[in-house]
Amino acid sequence: MAFLDIRNLRKTYGSAVALEGVDLSIEEGEFVTLLGPSGSGKTTLLMSIAGFTRPDSGTILLDGADITRVDPEDRDFGLVFQGYALFPHLTVADNIAFPLRVRKWDRARIAARVGEVLKLVGLDQLAARKPRELSGGQQQRVAIGRALAFGPKILLLDEPLSALDRKLRDAMQRELKRLHQETGVTFVFVTHDQEEAYAMSDRIAVFQSGNIVQVGSPRDIYRAPGSRFVAGFLGGNNIVSAKAGPGELDLFGVRLPMPAAYEAARHGSGAITVWVRPEDITLGEAAPGAVTVPVTVADVSFVGTSERVTVATADGQELTVLAPSASARDLAPGAATTVGFSPASIGFLARE
Repeated sequence: MAFLDIRNLRKTYGSAVALEGVDLSIEEGEFVTLLGPSGSGKTTLLMSIAGFTRPDSGTILLDGADITRVDPEDRDFGLVFQGYALFPHLTVADNIAFPLRVRKWDRARIAARVGEVLKLVGLDQLAARKPRELSGGQQQRVAIGRALAFGPKILLLDEPLSALDRKLRDAMQRELKRLHQETGVTFVFVTHDQEEAYAMSDRIAVFQSGNIVQVGSPRDIYRAPGSRFVAGFLGGNNIVSAKAGPGELDLFGVRLPMPAAYEAARHGSGAITVWVRPEDITLGEAAPGAVTVPVTVADVSFVGTSERVTVATADGQELTVLAPSASARDLAPGAATTVGFSPASIGFLARE
């Protein structure tokens, strides 16, 4: 049995279904991310685990014990929100000490534990400051320290990095990974940002319309998305139509030997759906053995480290290419060029 076991959890709000029979097992010490677009059910599941939302049906087990109806304060879970929720009139040290005082720890034990936590989150030199004297990243570390102070069985994090700028988000991702590794606490993290999920998680549970549609390691989900939704949501893959015939694939009007990843029983025959990652496609001259397709440029957008080039194929489909700026510098809408990609980079979606 898993450390945290969620079985057939269902929650509705009137006619709206927030969770539709969700199952998820989490092992002790894992970092699991609940990933999905707004309204997909991930925060409802997190709040159900925390005890703030009562499911209509289903069961939540912790170490084999049913906690579905247990009050939040009796679950001993830490919770970190996007908005920090720090007490503005208390110092950093007193904010961290607050949950320990509520639990009636003695003064000496509180002082020792606050000192440990301040060092853990790197704020031992700022213990006497008030929240208004801290940066956003420092405030978030106080919130995390407070949630970890009493030694929770699970730390629940609800989009805690979304209010930070890109540089701070990257720093806090590294900080959360370090804290997870050093404390060994089970982390359950909610986000809509796939890069955050990839960077920190042991496993990712992908949500769609109140359901978990795929669970796996970041690499497994990236390399083998299980549905059209997952393929599009994680990584912005090009999802296009093709035709599967005996031993060959017709893609954009180009016939090629069927790639080894294809399974007729799983992927179907005739009209099928395939995907190719934007970063796996090259503009212009391609490597030997690549699939080469004539295209017309529809749009070119500078995205910092590369150019995002949208092209149209002769059969009316559209591809997005992430290309080095040098290879796309002279391209403009309407220009004719070619794109190329390895047959091994073609992914196949199961029949739905």
